[in-house]
Amino acid sequence: MSDHHFDGHFPEEAEQNEIGGPVLVAVMSLALVVLLIWIAS
Repeated sequence: MSDHHFDGHFPEEAEQNEIGGPVLVAVMSLALVVLLIWIAS
């Protein structure tokens, strides 16, 4: 029963929404670091 509950607990749309936030923050942070390095060089 726990396996069935676990499968239903992570639908694709919810997984994409959960990943979307952290990925957006990571991309923005990476862009900021690249910009700072570019300005400093």
